[in-house]
Amino acid sequence: MGAFFFLVGHGTLHWAEQYVGSGLAALLIATEPMFILVLAWASGQQRISRLSALGLGLGVVGVAILTGAERSAQSSSLLGLAAVLVGSLSWSAGVVISPKLKLPKDALGRTAVPLVCGAALLLIAAGMTGEFQATHWASISLKSLLGLAYLIIFGSVVAFTAYTWLLQRCPPALVATHTYANPVVAVLLGWLLASEPLTMRVVVSSVAILGAIVLIRRGERGSASANSEAMARSEEAELRPAMRRVS
Repeated sequence: MGAFFFLVGHGTLHWAEQYVGSGLAALLIATEPMFILVLAWASGQQRISRLSALGLGLGVVGVAILTGAERSAQSSSLLGLAAVLVGSLSWSAGVVISPKLKLPKDALGRTAVPLVCGAALLLIAAGMTGEFQATHWASISLKSLLGLAYLIIFGSVVAFTAYTWLLQRCPPALVATHTYANPVVAVLLGWLLASEPLTMRVVVSSVAILGAIVLIRRGERGSASANSEAMARSEEAELRPAMRRVS
């Protein structure tokens, strides 16, 4: 989980944001529920309904619209977009396999183990790529330190603890619905605070990707209801012979 969530999931994202704006990155990360659905289907954990399949298709269209205009851009930008998608896929894989792993039962313990392992892997990767030598430690500002403290407290201790707690009690695709709000917030903040362009292409792709997530969620709810009804009918059929014998 440390490798899936942090070494690849966060590592590729933070590297990519040297070349990709925060709004575009958040929109691409919104593909997480789509990856989760496909991986869960491939591992036999759930089926893909027609509505979910429609959502997957719409999501692919949204990503294509978002990345299509980048084909004429610099190769570093294209590589950054690809890195964000790889990170989203890696995070989704971690979400799918996490319920199967033997981790501490309490939420803080389940949070600490992947965080510590992921931190160790990222530090090793940073050392191997020479990032420590290239960092100008004296130029790190108080603003940067406060930002780091905010990420540690709210991004890791609070948010990731809540995330792992939910993974113990809710279906992975349901937990991933936080991606409903993330892209909208990131695009607006990137536009307001970082002067990132809010083009019609970004707006259309945002609608397509978010619409895809809504369709996937509705498709999953329909599949869950159908499975519940099928199980109820199966249990009823099994009980009928016993009830006849009793009567």
